[in-house]
Amino acid sequence: MLYLSILFLHFLGLALGVGTSFAMLTLGAAARDLAPEERTKFMLRVGGLRKNGSYGLALLILSGLAMLILRGPAAVFAWGGGAFHLKLTLVVILCGFFGYTQSLTKKIREAGGGAPTLMAKLPKVSLIMLGLSIATVAAAVAAFK
Repeated sequence: MLYLSILFLHFLGLALGVGTSFAMLTLGAAARDLAPEERTKFMLRVGGLRKNGSYGLALLILSGLAMLILRGPAAVFAWGGGAFHLKLTLVVILCGFFGYTQSLTKKIREAGGGAPTLMAKLPKVSLIMLGLSIATVAAAVAAFK
């Protein structure tokens, strides 16, 4: 029962993390037609949604570590094979991009949204993170089919 509870939290983290990426992509597309000042104001306001992504990533990492400990690292690595190694590598890369995104959004907030070059980077980085998220899910499915 403990393992199933942790697995549930893992899937909840997945829903929060990947769902936030899709939501931000949709909101960014919706804001594309706004004037630059309005777009910045809008994206700063809805940027609070990114906290869901933070909570999701934290849940994924903590529950993933818990499942690894419960099952035993040797058993999990043997069961998951190369696809599991790929998944872990993608998670590390995703965390790096996540940290970079956090840094960008902090600088944008501190500038009061008056950092157009930084704002221009955010959609590109977010799109890369969405791709990494999808690739991570695909690797997980391949590892634990």
